[in-house]
Amino acid sequence: MLRIVGQPAVDRSRRSRFVAGTGSHCPISGIWAPAGEAEKGLQLLEGSIMPVHDNSAVDWQLVQGLTRRDLRS
Repeated sequence: MLRIVGQPAVDRSRRSRFVAGTGSHCPISGIWAPAGEAEKGLQLLEGSIMPVHDNSAVDWQLVQGLTRRDLRS
């Protein structure tokens, strides 16, 4: 089953807990960016493999979770 998060209106600290390294499986669907580079975000779905960035392994942080509406578009 595909897990998604609603648009969190309050708790920004919760999103910072979602970190995944290159080569691991994406733990939750959303916009992910290399740590410290929020403007370079990618949309990834739960279960996909976290990619490399600039030809090196990085830690990815969840910038924004996807809603069901986002998955339909």
